[in-house]
Amino acid sequence: MGLRKSTWMDDEHCALADVLGARRTINAAAASELAFMDDYVRGRTACASPWDTGVTEKDLYGSAICELAAALSSTFASVNNKVQMWHRLRPSVKDRFVDGSLDMERVRTIHDHLLLARPDTVDDIEAEVLKAAREMAPGSLGREIDRLLIEADPDWDREVRTRAARTEKRVRLRRRARGLSSLTTVMTDGEADDQISRLDAEVARLHPEDPRSPDQRRGEAHTALMRGETLVCRCATCTTSRGEAADSGDVTPQSRSADPSAGSAAVTGETATGETATGSTESAPQDRATAPPEGTPTRSRPGGGTLIERWRAIVERNPLGVHALHPDGHGGLTLPPPGALSYKPSRALAARVRADQPYCVHPGCDVPSDRCDLDHIVEFDRQNPERGGWTIPTNIGPRCRLHHNLKTRKLWRTELLPEGVMHTVDPLGRHYFTAPTL
Repeated sequence: MGLRKSTWMDDEHCALADVLGARRTINAAAASELAFMDDYVRGRTACASPWDTGVTEKDLYGSAICELAAALSSTFASVNNKVQMWHRLRPSVKDRFVDGSLDMERVRTIHDHLLLARPDTVDDIEAEVLKAAREMAPGSLGREIDRLLIEADPDWDREVRTRAARTEKRVRLRRRARGLSSLTTVMTDGEADDQISRLDAEVARLHPEDPRSPDQRRGEAHTALMRGETLVCRCATCTTSRGEAADSGDVTPQSRSADPSAGSAAVTGETATGETATGSTESAPQDRATAPPEGTPTRSRPGGGTLIERWRAIVERNPLGVHALHPDGHGGLTLPPPGALSYKPSRALAARVRADQPYCVHPGCDVPSDRCDLDHIVEFDRQNPERGGWTIPTNIGPRCRLHHNLKTRKLWRTELLPEGVMHTVDPLGRHYFTAPTL
């Protein structure tokens, strides 16, 4: 049956042209944003003399990235990656990004897959990469670029894959809503396939009547394997035979497998070759409380509004004032408790602070506290410890090395407000507020 022209086709073509035009405008705007970010960082890095102030150019660069991250409610890593990507983009790719022909996802895919390739090889395949970028989705484009690189330089490809498998493996934890977390693992393709096979073998043991979805089965199979336990079926027949209710637990302890790898975490994210595998698995934490116990007093919030909104209004009315709960860093105490005059926190204090504050206290930073320094909010006085900020819970907070150094250099200032709000001021005098962890 042949096609015939319909009256609605012209209108639909016009509508599609509008969509494509809007997309080109969005792409061009994204390129402009990166260009402006790069200009901002260059200007802020050149605005001071590090030889006169003791602040290095690296400090100024880090502070500029942090200023952008705070203003955009983003993270240092995200902003820094965008600025560095903009620097490294090849002119032909950048031109197509600026005119809206390429979107951010494809530009990032091209950048990431060509990042370590030899310049001569990139020159040889650049035209084919740009042609593929016009026709392929980002995932397919990445695989096509890898194919072109293998054909153009197979020796380099083998070398870089071997190095990536040795150096790029990692595990990342991200807290999500409702007591869930995402655990993302970077591993080789072979390891990812092996882990998925283990999960699927565990899921295959369940009866078809098991009420859980495929994703739920895989997620709970991962938890069972990680603990060295066996995933149990939750169909009505199995739960009845075990004498359990239909909504009882998901796993039962069994003897641990003789294979030590059976207890490994089988969560697969981005593989070491750069291709995306299955993403992340969400699991509900079983061993820590996710809600305050009954009878816990609620936080007083006089005046209404959000916690941040109210403190922003208070500070803006008197931006140069001191609003800290304990400006001297003594926590309201008159005599220093044991350990307060020692610069290094005790193990017990360190554990308590990291448990209460799971991330860096700098606004927007998501570095876990166990990878952070424990920083004095009010500076510790090594010459006269009794006069300076004490090493006590109200004057100690986790701060990643980058943000710790910026505070030490006096580029950024912080104070702890009542109700546990952290008030941070950047070098331009802009104010940011971080709510306490519940």
